Amino acid sequence: MFLVFTDRTYSYKIVRLVSEFGGKGEALGKFSEKTRIAFDKDNNLYVADEDNMRVQKLDPFGKPIMEITSEEEFLFIRPMDIAVDGEMNIYVADWKIAHIQNTNSPKIFNYGPCIHKFSHDGKFIATFAIDDLNRKANIIENAVSAIDTDGNFALMILPEKTDRNLYISADKIGNIYVLDQNTIYKINTSGETILKFAGPDQLNNATDIDIDEKGNIYVADTGSCRIVKFGPEGNFILSFGKYGDNEGQLLGELNISTALDGTIFVSDSAKYEKIFKTVLKHRKITDSNILVTGQDDPTIPRRRKFETVIRRFQRFDENGKFIEKILYRIDKSLPESKNLEFKALDHHGNLYLMEKEKLTIYKYAIQNPLGWSEIDKTFTYQLQHSDNVSKIDNFYDINSSLDFTEREKYTSMVGTLRFSYDMTEDFRVSLTSSLVRLWGVIYDKYPGERGEPRGYIQDDETTDDYAAARIRLDFSFILNHDPFKYRLANLFFFLGGGRYNYNIKAIEMTNLRHLDENLWWAAWAIGMNYDMGSHLRFSLIAARHYPPGFMNYNYVYWDERGDLYATGSGEGESIEILFSLVGVF
Repeated sequence: MFLVFTDRTYSYKIVRLVSEFGGKGEALGKFSEKTRIAFDKDNNLYVADEDNMRVQKLDPFGKPIMEITSEEEFLFIRPMDIAVDGEMNIYVADWKIAHIQNTNSPKIFNYGPCIHKFSHDGKFIATFAIDDLNRKANIIENAVSAIDTDGNFALMILPEKTDRNLYISADKIGNIYVLDQNTIYKINTSGETILKFAGPDQLNNATDIDIDEKGNIYVADTGSCRIVKFGPEGNFILSFGKYGDNEGQLLGELNISTALDGTIFVSDSAKYEKIFKTVLKHRKITDSNILVTGQDDPTIPRRRKFETVIRRFQRFDENGKFIEKILYRIDKSLPESKNLEFKALDHHGNLYLMEKEKLTIYKYAIQNPLGWSEIDKTFTYQLQHSDNVSKIDNFYDINSSLDFTEREKYTSMVGTLRFSYDMTEDFRVSLTSSLVRLWGVIYDKYPGERGEPRGYIQDDETTDDYAAARIRLDFSFILNHDPFKYRLANLFFFLGGGRYNYNIKAIEMTNLRHLDENLWWAAWAIGMNYDMGSHLRFSLIAARHYPPGFMNYNYVYWDERGDLYATGSGEGESIEILFSLVGVF
């Protein structure tokens, strides 16, 4: 798999694989399915693992450094998200069970979200409850039966939506920001909630939060397809983005990461499926239209196969101005990338994808410029050699000996080279070239009685030497990525030519019979295909090539005495305009 970056001016960027790590399991360096990732200033990774109930720290290449598991001072129940401040302190969003004081028969417990704080080396510091878990509720309608640590009957008061997600971030001085059901809590280093703002009237299904170097708060407001910026005191500053998949627009679930240079990376769920393979059933590869123009027979059924998905993230400045759109391509035909999904972006713009089944994480880094390895390259080569001998009895005599012998020795080579590159999620360029070479010799030994007109032995040698080259340039535009409404437009240019030398000469030295024939062809074509709908295609092709059935030629023939016997030549061309409108209903 390779990943391709581009911006509005088409100055290309690429991402190269830096490392792969992780995998499914409970050992150090392994993960469960439910994980969230944070990064420190040195780009180390911190992974909150919900099902394994632990936190791991890994270096920038994915090598485990340490892990944090439950201890006597604290208990991991459901570690959901993680953040790191400027001093490398670690914060984990979790849930906590707290006994309400002065409740004993039965004991009553509150259950609510909290933040565990750890030092840079993983030592537990404190747990901060987001709500007051010591308060006694006036009503206990949400209470469920429980057993306390002494084995006695107890009650536990559950908050609304215990399966909800929590998102956290931290600024460089250690303030914690918790995003819980569209409400933002700012908690200071002592664990006190010093600010509470936003709310469902301002945010709609917010799914991520991050803090820049100035203490500004950015919230990914997925339900409204926008990013909302608040000041350090919770004051609304601006919002940017709207629904769509064009530049500066946002679509689906949003994730956000503030970069060290003050810009903001935003990933969304925009997905562009691309057809890289069109399977044609029962295609006649000898059809001259296919060989010359590259146009497939429109009457032959085709089955589209989606092999590639292009995803994106975008960069904005601190004022919400769109800077660039960054694309990455996932090749679904490769087993290792079939189930890749977006996982995280760090503060340097490095991209992390996770393989859903094996839970392997792939880290990609942005680099310039476009490299040779980022172009799709397909090369096929075929070499074939044959050596056949045929013997036939002369039917003019009555003996049973084999009088006619023919031996054929042929070698053929066919090579095809294709380069393809995605300029954008909608535009792809492909260059295809092919070379065909055939050379061989045939030895014919004729029967004696009828094979000697005018006293000459007619045994001969025939040589063939054929070479042809073709090149085609395609510009493909995807008009609609929806698999059910997929539409494609294609413009192509074709150029090809070939030469064939055909010679026959008698083997016997006294027989001067000799035929030299040269044949050649040349062709060009330009055409377009345009999907007017998901079931209707318009095609227009203009082509010039040799007339069907023969090539241009000239020949010279000398007889057995070496006298010039015949010459000849033939040339022609065909200009064709093909218009077709094909619909399937």
